[in-house]
Amino acid sequence: MKKVIAHSIYPYLFITGSWLYSQLRGIKKYDSIVVTDNIENLDIFPFENIYCINDLNDLKKFCIKVYNKIYDNYSPFVISKIREKNVSLIHSHFGNIGWKDIPAKTKMNIPQITTFYGYDISLLPKEKSWRKKYKVLFEKSDLFTVEGEYMKQSLVDLGCKEEKIQVHHLGIDLEKVRYIPRNINEDGLIKFLICGTFREKKGIPYAVEAFAKLCDSSYCKYRLTIIGDANLEKEKVVKQQIIDIIKHYKIESFVRMMGYLSYEDMLKEAENHHIFVSPSVQAFDGDNEGGAPVSIIEMSAAGMPVISTWHCDIPSVLIEGETGLLTEERNISELAERMKYLIDNPDIWNKMGEAGRRHIEENYNIKNQILIQEKIYDQFLD
Repeated sequence: MKKVIAHSIYPYLFITGSWLYSQLRGIKKYDSIVVTDNIENLDIFPFENIYCINDLNDLKKFCIKVYNKIYDNYSPFVISKIREKNVSLIHSHFGNIGWKDIPAKTKMNIPQITTFYGYDISLLPKEKSWRKKYKVLFEKSDLFTVEGEYMKQSLVDLGCKEEKIQVHHLGIDLEKVRYIPRNINEDGLIKFLICGTFREKKGIPYAVEAFAKLCDSSYCKYRLTIIGDANLEKEKVVKQQIIDIIKHYKIESFVRMMGYLSYEDMLKEAENHHIFVSPSVQAFDGDNEGGAPVSIIEMSAAGMPVISTWHCDIPSVLIEGETGLLTEERNISELAERMKYLIDNPDIWNKMGEAGRRHIEENYNIKNQILIQEKIYDQFLD
């Protein structure tokens, strides 16, 4: 009988969480269950063995939520599922969830792995209360996994022992991401693509303004597609900035804002573009990518040259001059120059695209990364 891993994810997957879904679906050596408080996107990311607080009867749900309000964790619910499903290890996804799972890990005396992804390592530690909580987490949790060396050092800087941290790259399903050579069609249009939630750290307004600087006439042969949207109020502020830039430069006829698309539709749309732009920045509230946007991994694998920034672990995913071009954060002029360079040199697109595909195949293939993840579990369960 396979041992059971409990994946603790609150809430269950956000609309852009295909990369985390691939992890859950890919693990074969161990059985997996998910414990969560909300399954809003279960129709997008179906998973059989998922246990949700909101599915409890009204009395139990009320008691669990009152407990959470007092103690800031769902440990009675998590403990009940650990017992019921004979769980051997708990994998907490995001640092703040790792802290919330400490009581359950301690009560049931099972190993715990905590994975950091982004805001949990950049934004939350700005608060004194979370620095104290992380001090407990670093002592109690057995192992921490991070996307790259930058994120690893960030965790060390917060007080985690280096020997408790392991770099484990995110992976993508290369069978779903087709490699396509990028060539200019008969219409002569050169198409740029941006994908991401409208968070400040994504740097989307800078990319839109850099694009606008290239559109110097009504006969402009450049097009920009933006896939993504805003949910939170602060994301809506960024969305309005994007709209204002488009109106200010009068580039409405050159820009498409498509909102959120399904993962499959996003990849299909990407096939019709030439250059991917993802200029991440350190947000003014301290939020950053932590590692690197998964969209850079996906678009490199799809054969597009990528323009991004010297930010967090992005330089490990995007090799400067080989798979794409890097700029300083918030440098609109430099960003526009890099975009213009690729416009003027379409002969290097496929060279960069081929190098990008090889780099992703070697380092970010979900099949390989799942095997590594299972070996990480083996350290505690063999």
